Amino acid sequence: MGLIKDKIFYTYNDVTILPAVSSTICHRNECNPFNEDNMLPLFTAPMNTVVDERNFLLFEDEKINSILPRTVELGSRIHNSTLGGWSAYSLSEFQNVFCDKKNLIRPTDKMKVLIDVANGHMGCLFDLAKEAKAMYGDDLILMGGNIANPETYAEYAKSGFQYVRCGIGGGCGCLSTSNTGIHMPMASLIDSIYEFKKSIAQKWECDENTLPKIIADGGIRNYSDIIKALALGADYVMVGSVFAKMIESAAPKTWNGVDHNIRVPSSMPMATKFSDFTDIRQTENGTWEGKLNGNRVFLGSVKAVFYGMASREGQIALNGSKTKTSEGLKKTLDVEYSMKTWVENFTDYLRSAMSYTNSATLNQFKEQANVIINSQNAVNAVNK
Repeated sequence: MGLIKDKIFYTYNDVTILPAVSSTICHRNECNPFNEDNMLPLFTAPMNTVVDERNFLLFEDEKINSILPRTVELGSRIHNSTLGGWSAYSLSEFQNVFCDKKNLIRPTDKMKVLIDVANGHMGCLFDLAKEAKAMYGDDLILMGGNIANPETYAEYAKSGFQYVRCGIGGGCGCLSTSNTGIHMPMASLIDSIYEFKKSIAQKWECDENTLPKIIADGGIRNYSDIIKALALGADYVMVGSVFAKMIESAAPKTWNGVDHNIRVPSSMPMATKFSDFTDIRQTENGTWEGKLNGNRVFLGSVKAVFYGMASREGQIALNGSKTKTSEGLKKTLDVEYSMKTWVENFTDYLRSAMSYTNSATLNQFKEQANVIINSQNAVNAVNK
């Protein structure tokens, strides 16, 4: 088919949101940044350096939809799904667990299942989804992806999915695009899928809200990128590295050590792992401190080890060994904030953006926000 020459594609960095001509909203607290279920329009990436069984409920308590990754034991993931929590499964796990007519699961709530694969364009994915939906109907809530072709969205709608992860190769820990060349810039991808979704609703004569929710997945660097994704038409945003930089993340941590000004009893064993510390707090200058055996200890700069699930480290975490060519990488990130601080900032920034665009609800924000494309000089001017 060759080169598509009649269109330029854009990233989050290329766009900003235009305020409304006039807003009836007098204070940002008039804007509601939560969905009808009282949750924020956010998902944790299903990565073991972001979320695990220990912090899963911490995210939920802060109104962030949390997904148990595939590194968690299969039985625990199935149990979580039957109780109405999100869990991720490989394609083979999904087939064995949810397409087995001989061993039907009897959930106590609607089962929330993510089929976690790198290539969301596979026909077998749609076939298995239809098979499972035929067995469980509305008792099975399906999330799939990832996709980078807007028209693939229709296949998910026809296969019974309720959520679609959109984006390939944009994640902080992902090397897929670097090595394969497969990618569509996220701003253009989300906008195109949202427009395609509206055209499908009109063509199929159905309510747009009955079609799969759009999840922007990959390339999120800050609060602004999340807000832009929502303005472009995403229903949710999936976040990885930004959440890994939380002190409560599941990422392995390293730290500076104890302050030499603190007299530590010689009988007190030194911490061998980060979880040995309790009551961890951030100081005014951004460093961290915690308690070890009742003693206040200076931790200094804390860093998080973050890696993509297709990286060497991710494959070992999933399979016990490196099983294929790596399409991910490992990074060391500064731990910058607590979960509570980040959520408070995000809700305030999102409310502000909504007030500028005269949007009292997330649906209004998605429908009413106008996103503009900027010149390179304009991009440089606002990226401080």
